[in-house]
Amino acid sequence: MAGNVTPLAAIHRLLGARFTEFGGWEMPVQYTGIIDEHLAVRQRCGLFDLSHMGEVEIRGPMALEFVQEVLSNDVLKLTPGRVQYSLLCNEMGGILDDLLVYRHQDYVTLVVNASNTDKDLDWLRQVALRPRYQGKVEILNVGEERAILAVQGPLAPKVMQVVGLDVLDLPYMAFRLLGRQGELMVSRTGYTGEVGYELYLPAADAVTWWERFMGVKESIGIQPVGLGARDTLRLEMGYTLYGNDIDETTNPWEAGIGWAVKLDKEFIGREALLQTKAQGLQRCLVGFRVDGRGIARPGYPVQVSDELKGEVTSGCISPSLDKAIGLAYLDHTCAEEGTLLEVIVRGKAVAAQIVSLPFVPSRVRDVVDS
Repeated sequence: MAGNVTPLAAIHRLLGARFTEFGGWEMPVQYTGIIDEHLAVRQRCGLFDLSHMGEVEIRGPMALEFVQEVLSNDVLKLTPGRVQYSLLCNEMGGILDDLLVYRHQDYVTLVVNASNTDKDLDWLRQVALRPRYQGKVEILNVGEERAILAVQGPLAPKVMQVVGLDVLDLPYMAFRLLGRQGELMVSRTGYTGEVGYELYLPAADAVTWWERFMGVKESIGIQPVGLGARDTLRLEMGYTLYGNDIDETTNPWEAGIGWAVKLDKEFIGREALLQTKAQGLQRCLVGFRVDGRGIARPGYPVQVSDELKGEVTSGCISPSLDKAIGLAYLDHTCAEEGTLLEVIVRGKAVAAQIVSLPFVPSRVRDVVDS
């Protein structure tokens, strides 16, 4: 299997992981099984290797102004130590990527999707060539020397405490620099809907930290989790996946992430998005539950009263609900909760209906926030 590998690839093989290609990387898709790993995160704690994700630092005297111009959300509202979800858009308002913004005292870290890292870097460097930024903004691809681990689940705070990480007072969407020189960045973030933390660290330290976390497997019940369960976990939350549910052809409001767009500030793509919003929604991304027999897969047509009204973008069997669920773009005229649908599964119409999101309750705030 061709592709990049993370610093933990050898450990994944020793654990018997099955691998898949994802975003140009060879990644573990499962170890003991997707359902088992999914339920471990919902009930106890899971450990993820997310080192394929991109990590970009924006430095220089105009770093903050630069980020404010290229991202849809209002970075100026962030205080140092806080994290924000935002969108990187092109001039036409198309979504180049969705990402996390980490505001430091004098620079900004962007955590981007693996499959978009090169594209994002090209775009950022292109904007940085504009006269106002020349010599005042530096774009650094630090992800090549870094690794990312995620600890997710109701027992995640206990795990962090046992391994000696002083982060239990971190509120949701906040981070702290640890280590002798601040080389370890720990945030209370994740894409599972559970209480969790993400660690950004030097690649050379990845094995040490992985083994430290796995050292509490017997006492706390943490276990490794692959990309398969990461996908089912995020889908139960109704979280979008770039390339499936959002891309350069989708707009933020139809995808349900318009809250990450602040039209009262200037940013690249703003004018186009103003026009898009003024035109109103033509379609909406909705959550649906399959009531008949069958699993909805991306690309499957969706009908309402025997008329084609959209298509599936994500789908799976929910391990928590033991039911097939999914996301689909539907004509806005039939996108209300409770609407009866038919998903065409291998040529057969299967009954489904629109339900509210998330499919299962989020618990990201289940520890005391400050």
